[in-house]
Amino acid sequence: MGLPKYRITCVFEDGATRRFEATAIDTVYTAALRSGLMLETDCREGACGVCMAHCNEGEGDIGDISDEALSPEQEEEGYVLTCQFRPQSDLVLAFGYPLSLLNKEVTTLQAKVEALEPVADAVMRLQLSTAEEPPAFLPGQYMNITIPGTAQARSYSFANPSAEPGKMEFFIRLLEQGAMSDYLRDRAAVGDEIQLQGPYGQFFLRKPRAGQVLMIAGGTGLAPMLSMLEELAQLDERPQVTVLYGANQPGELFGRERIEAYGDWVRLHRIVVTGDQHWDGPTGFVTDLLSETTLPDAAATDAYLCGPPPMIEAAEQALAERGVPADRVFAEKFLPSGS
Repeated sequence: MGLPKYRITCVFEDGATRRFEATAIDTVYTAALRSGLMLETDCREGACGVCMAHCNEGEGDIGDISDEALSPEQEEEGYVLTCQFRPQSDLVLAFGYPLSLLNKEVTTLQAKVEALEPVADAVMRLQLSTAEEPPAFLPGQYMNITIPGTAQARSYSFANPSAEPGKMEFFIRLLEQGAMSDYLRDRAAVGDEIQLQGPYGQFFLRKPRAGQVLMIAGGTGLAPMLSMLEELAQLDERPQVTVLYGANQPGELFGRERIEAYGDWVRLHRIVVTGDQHWDGPTGFVTDLLSETTLPDAAATDAYLCGPPPMIEAAEQALAERGVPADRVFAEKFLPSGS
């Protein structure tokens, strides 16, 4: 007698539904893949959070997961990581992206370093060019970039508009000890060949609604917001956008001139944890700026969050208290690579 089979129903952001069967030894991701449905994923180890879904109905084994990829609070609310979650009954899972996102092809391509530019303390702007067909990404998504001379890859969000052919721009934080950081500091040169794979991610710009767009970024979490702003700038009717941007110290901030060049439809507010003699702005955490941010219609606000997990969790709680619907809050946690 074989293992019992459970019916898995996947409901996507655009209302599309897909169904397949799984046993108790299958993860939702592997069972979906066997049925021909390739759900969004990246690490497949429960460490990145890309494959997150909400379990609307049913029970299962949560599996081996990182608290940073899926916080205890999220687990309590019913969220799961499909690369680790194994069914123990029929399931109904809700995904925070449209089914059409899964039609975007993940590609591997070769590119060359076109520019290397320090833009802040320990932040490097990396511009790549490719003669190949550029990846069709959505603003907010990321690529896995292989570090030249190694088999290691790191994930970085696009900062350029999706319509810019053959060009890719990334902002990378330089760590004291990090494989990509060491490459960029010590060996990188214009003309180097780099391999990339992607795009990945459920974090991307949605079609703006009638209300305002709120962006909250910490450190290099500003990068995907820059890509989103480039996209919004192409619209005939632009929404009012508020950008709340924070860093540890003033020297780590970047992107001010680029954002302010958009004009009065974008408002930028910056904050640092620790100021210096030249800093005349506020000090504290970026979420502290929320208390001073006007949300004329919280229910019609779209919020995009990108930064370290504690920032994301604090912002999600503050936005819920302000009345922003949970299904209109889109977040990307920047997780450490470990080296």
